[in-house]
Parts: sequence; C-alpha cells; structure tokens
Amino acid sequence: MRKIFVSSVRFLVNKALIAGLILIVSACGGEPASTEPGQSLVRVNGEEITVIQLNDELSRARVQADQLEQAKKQLLESMIDLQLMVAEAQQNKLDRSPNVMRAIERAKKQIIAQSYMQTTLSQIDSPSDAEINQFYEEHPGLFTQRKKYTLAFLRFPANRMSEDLQKVIQSAKALSDVAQWLDKQQISYLRDELIRTATELSPQLNARLEKAVKGEMFLMDENATSLFILVKNVEADPVTVEAIRPQIVTHLLNIKRRETVQAEVSRLRAAANIEYLHATQDTPVTNNAPAEASVMLPLTDQQDDATALDNVLLQNESIERGISGLK
Repeated sequence: MRKIFVSSVRFLVNKALIAGLILIVSACGGEPASTEPGQSLVRVNGEEITVIQLNDELSRARVQADQLEQAKKQLLESMIDLQLMVAEAQQNKLDRSPNVMRAIERAKKQIIAQSYMQTTLSQIDSPSDAEINQFYEEHPGLFTQRKKYTLAFLRFPANRMSEDLQKVIQSAKALSDVAQWLDKQQISYLRDELIRTATELSPQLNARLEKAVKGEMFLMDENATSLFILVKNVEADPVTVEAIRPQIVTHLLNIKRRETVQAEVSRLRAAANIEYLHATQDTPVTNNAPAEASVMLPLTDQQDDATALDNVLLQNESIERGISGLK
C-alpha cells in the first residue's frame, strides 16, 4: 500500500507541475486568481492557491479514497513549492524567454483542441444491440470459433538479427537451441510463456496463428523487437455475445471516436484556407486528412497478466503491444 501511495504522490507532483504551467499562462494572460471568500487555502507572497485549484488537481489524479487526506497535504505543499519557483522564474523574466513562451502556446493549443474534441466525442451514441450483434457474427474467429493459445517465446532486439542467427532459428528444434546460441553470443533476451485468446492478440499475430498447430515455431518481427514463438497448445475457447458485450461496446465506441475525429479534422480542413508557404517536394498539398488503414483491432490492451479485458486500442496494434506479457 505504501508503494502505491508513493506512486500516487509522485503522479500528483507531476500534475502540480502542469498546474504551474497554467499559473504561468494565467499570469501572462493577466487573469486574476479566484478571490471568492473562503476559497483560498494559502497565500504565497500574495498569490493565492484556492480550493478550486487543489480539487481540480485531485480530480485529475484520481486519488484513492483512503489516500485522499494525505494526498491533499502532499499536493498542497507541492503547489506551494511550484508557486515559489514560478514567482522566481517570473522575477528573472524566464516566463518571457522565447522557448518558454513557445511551450506555453503549444500547451494552450493542445488543451483547447482537446477540450473541443472531447465536446465533439461526447455526442457519439453508444453502439446499438444490432451493431453489437453484427460485429459478433462477422468475426467468428474472435468469438464463436475463438481459440486459446499457449505460447512460449524468446524476445530479443531486432537489430541483433544476423545471418548466423537466422540459420540457428531455421534449424532449431526447440527454443532452447536459440537461447543457447544467444547466451554464447552474449545477446540479451527475454524468455517467457503466456496463455492468450484470439481477442487478446494483435491482428498480425492472429493472422499468423490462424492455421498454426501445436509444436509449430516461427519468427515474427515488429519495429525494434524480434519474437521467436513456440505454439505449445491450441484449444477451442468460444465466447457468447453476452459475455463479451462490454468489450465489443468499448471497441465499437473507440472506432466511432476515431472515425469522428478523422471526419471532423477533414471537415475543418475542407472549410479552411490553408496555404503552404515555402513549399518543398515533401510538403503535403491536399486539404484532406490522411486516411487511416482499416484493420481489425484486438479487443484488449492488457498491460500485464493481472489486467482485465476492459480496454480497446485506439491505434494500429504492434505485436509487442498485442501480446500482453511481452514487456
């Protein structure tokens, strides 16, 4: 519990740093802090830190109920320290330095744009029963004909792949053959085993495993990682629409959100007058937002073996993110 609390406090300190950025922005913009009676918690050289500011940071940090009181004290002290640093920076005119002003402007734009998109996304309707059932029926490999795989693997940096290693992999009878070679070459690797269903794997790995049989070994590369995988077992593991409904709902919602964002950006671009100045050969010349490739996304984005199936990826999956245990 202590470890969790310390982690939470560290997170709060980071959020307080963001609050400091907002304080700087407010100072530059000339907007005064709240002066409502009873709202001020502390006054630092005349600058007030209010209940509203503290509560806002607490809500963003999502502090556990049993940590709330201590977190309030920790965060308030962090906000005091931050205000002192902000005041000293302003005294030394650092808030007017070009790099700081550019960073503030970037942060303001990101915050405002995020607020706009959140407002737009809040108008999206939840998937209907018909949409849920249609998705379920159209993907039997993920549901009615779902499989469960027991996978053992070696993971090593892709840049350590060589012609010699490829030969070892091609002739290997077991993972240990490759592991022994990596040991001799002093190449670091991770060896582990996990059990995953098709709904927990990336599209790339699902496609490769679709016709895989027990005992099969194969190599897959993704970005900076190479995976030498042994299929230790394959078994049927169908799931009903009722059991998987929450994950399908989340998955379809995220697809709608992504499509909404793309459509809104395209609409804004089409309505805008965009002029590319000092154009080069690599400069885009169209007002249309780039189309994103349509791929089947896994229904989970587990960070470790204890994480439930409750998240859906918002972007194209890699093998490393798709296989939950490969950290």
